[in-house]
Amino acid sequence: PIASSVGAMADIEPTMELEHAIGFSGHLRRCLVFHPNGRDMVYAAGGCLIVADMLDPHNQVFLRGHDDFITTVDVSPSGRYIASGQRGENADVIVWDFEEKRLLYRMQSHDAGVAVVAFSHDEKLLLSVGVTPGDNRLFVWDMASGLMNAQSNAVQSVDSQNTMCAVWGGFFKDIKRRDTSNYMFATAGKKSIRIWCLDPVNGAWPVMGENFTAHSHIRDYTCLAFSQDRNHLFAGSTTGDVACFQIKSKSLASSKLCTQGGIESLMVLPSDEKETSSLLVGGGDGTLTRIVARNFSDLHDVMNGKITLKGKITSLCISPDFSETIVGSAEGLMYRMRNSDMKTVKVSESHRGPITAVTFPRDSSDRFATCSIDGSIVVWDLTDYRILCAGRCRDGGIPTCIAFAFECIISGWTDGKIRCFDGETGEMLWDISDVHKGGVTALQVSYNQRFMITGGENGDIRVWDIKSREMVSHLKEHTSAITSISIFEDDAHALTGSKDRNILCWDLRHEKRVASLRQRMGGINSFALLPDQLQVVSVGQERKLSFWDLREPDPIQSIALEGEALALAISSSGTFIVTGGKSQVLQLWLFEGGNRLADGMGHSGSITSVAFSPDDKQVRRGRSVREKGTRCWRKKWWWEKRVDCMGWAGRERTGQDRRGQDRTGEERA
Repeated sequence: PIASSVGAMADIEPTMELEHAIGFSGHLRRCLVFHPNGRDMVYAAGGCLIVADMLDPHNQVFLRGHDDFITTVDVSPSGRYIASGQRGENADVIVWDFEEKRLLYRMQSHDAGVAVVAFSHDEKLLLSVGVTPGDNRLFVWDMASGLMNAQSNAVQSVDSQNTMCAVWGGFFKDIKRRDTSNYMFATAGKKSIRIWCLDPVNGAWPVMGENFTAHSHIRDYTCLAFSQDRNHLFAGSTTGDVACFQIKSKSLASSKLCTQGGIESLMVLPSDEKETSSLLVGGGDGTLTRIVARNFSDLHDVMNGKITLKGKITSLCISPDFSETIVGSAEGLMYRMRNSDMKTVKVSESHRGPITAVTFPRDSSDRFATCSIDGSIVVWDLTDYRILCAGRCRDGGIPTCIAFAFECIISGWTDGKIRCFDGETGEMLWDISDVHKGGVTALQVSYNQRFMITGGENGDIRVWDIKSREMVSHLKEHTSAITSISIFEDDAHALTGSKDRNILCWDLRHEKRVASLRQRMGGINSFALLPDQLQVVSVGQERKLSFWDLREPDPIQSIALEGEALALAISSSGTFIVTGGKSQVLQLWLFEGGNRLADGMGHSGSITSVAFSPDDKQVRRGRSVREKGTRCWRKKWWWEKRVDCMGWAGRERTGQDRRGQDRTGEERA
């Protein structure tokens, strides 16, 4: 029956649907863009580009084409195109068709990384600038054909200059300030700000990167914006001041100090007054300041024109009707701000650092918890992906593992402590010091929630009474770091896996080892105990998915993997296995037969933690290395129906183990 089921499955192409992504690359400047349709926003999350509906949190579209982290994003004025650039060896620029959500062009001329992409005002041209050092090339692309229109060196001296921002300024004006057919744009970065003029017909440069005159006003510029009449250029710098340059004379007109933490973003607001510009300035100190430039020589503050948000303000983008601005911060928060009175509402939030662990409560599928290297513990609501509560410890190192216990979250940290947070308020309730020398690496709470087992960097296993917070027993046979712990349903036995290649089964009442499984090569990275309490699935450094029976010292079956898997989870029914690791691909497996059903693409770093929801409908992926945010995957509905109808889970129906042998009632218990 199993063989026929697998054969029938061959006619159907399984897919794993990425349901939602939480978090975005808020540390990047201008990585969050308001789409001109007034409903969607576009932002980068690792190596994935996300189009999200601001009115419906469940409506997200994922654009995948990069093989490394995205570094820059822009949307064309009409919203027809989206452009994105990445870092790394394959530093491609990709142009996406927004309506069809497909890759339109791939430009492969940059090396090392792309610093900036920007569309012209009529979206006929796309500018891309490479990072310096490593590339230092500037290209202009024709959007009608996807071919190169012009190219040049971005800066004159790669040792002392680079390009961090660029902006188009419409058509270049002649001596009488009349528009010509040539295009104008500006670039800026370390100790330089330059103006360019391009003849799009023959790709010539009437003006090729001429420097503005600033005399002693030498700055590292981070953002640019043209005035409405395009006669002046505003530039924000790392010193926190806004400089206004006159285009005609290519000289500094005025400057004003706005923030103490440097300027991260800058945007010009529409104004009905002539010779007047209104600007929004996003600071590195979290301040959002509104200033007015009258006659472009008088920069001054506006009454009630400053608010303070959380984190560096890295992204500012105005809505099509100019009534509101979407704001992104380096702390992973998105806001919508009403321009008339600067009132804000939080759209979404996330961790500001890579996620280290993810877990569900045993009896609930509508919430889950994550922890991050930023020292935060967060409980999420799966219905609308909002944060229910968050706790933080700023001086405790990094949380490495978490588990639910009643209405609390218990976590293990690299400073060797166990910390408990309230699951409703995020308040830290208590801690246990000196749990493990070198840090806590694994943690599991018992089914009766009366005790917990922790593992340490040196291979120690310790059992703790949760109520008294006293150590009950100390088990020591492992010689390397503990990577996984699983407690049996009887709360009398436990499994521990370690980098020393062993999975050990313990009798907790008698404090002794009763079984040992040994991997042939490399350490154990993760394992899971099946519901029958007899079979175990593991992944490790030997790059195999191994199936074990606790009655046998050697694996029953091993399946070679494409890369080293770092995380593994098994569904509550024991039907599905999910793995993730250095290949950055989430893989779904069928336990019976070990068939790989589907791959989940969408991660930009090594996957180090995965978890099934108790109802088996969703898989949470926690933390890609250096990647912020989480991914939520949903198995297709027809998968589950097909499993039920075709009897793939024959082990559950017939009472047979993986080898097809009948189990006694005592063994199954």
